[in-house]
Amino acid sequence: MNTDNEIFEEALADINTCNLDTSKIESRLLLGVRIVRDNDSQEVVIQDTSRSSFYKKVSDEEYKVFVNDGWKLGVRKVFEVRFERRLGKLHSRRDIEAQSKNRSRVIGAIDREVSNLYYRRIELLNKYGLEI
Repeated sequence: MNTDNEIFEEALADINTCNLDTSKIESRLLLGVRIVRDNDSQEVVIQDTSRSSFYKKVSDEEYKVFVNDGWKLGVRKVFEVRFERRLGKLHSRRDIEAQSKNRSRVIGAIDREVSNLYYRRIELLNKYGLEI
């Protein structure tokens, strides 16, 4: 079990994170997951940047992974959930297209997008040391 500060210290030590420090907060970003520690209150918040156009806290299930397994595996969990969400949307679009107009050009484009998503996932996980 990790405390919020231990998770934050692990993120600080991670050479793959991007430094987003300001005068009021210490912050790191990796694969769309931002961890922030307020300099005044020392409160630590873990946020996912892909859920909307602004930062949102990770879900309770995802937070438990950070607490139980640490920064790297927590980031991987959030990344995988995001990947599955995007993949689900693509498959839904493909099914709708196949049931309605069945345009092979559009279906082919969606299939290429799915293939690119898989390739990009593997590329990013390898790049940041979170191999499958």
